[in-house]
Amino acid sequence: MENYQTTREIMFHRIRTLRKREHYTQSDMAQRLQISRRTYANYERGIHAMPVEVLVVIADTFGTTLDYLTGRA
Repeated sequence: MENYQTTREIMFHRIRTLRKREHYTQSDMAQRLQISRRTYANYERGIHAMPVEVLVVIADTFGTTLDYLTGRA
């Protein structure tokens, strides 16, 4: 379970860091994902698990891989 928590923390940190580096707001990301800002914020904070489809769009948006987002690369 500890490894799972670490992976989640790495993923949320990397997504937030990439978003801020590209000067996207949470609202910008929510629009891109076609979800509410609140839902996106809850995903980014780890309150709700992100569906794989959302992770794929995020990876594509930032030109990275799922392995990078999850700390595997």
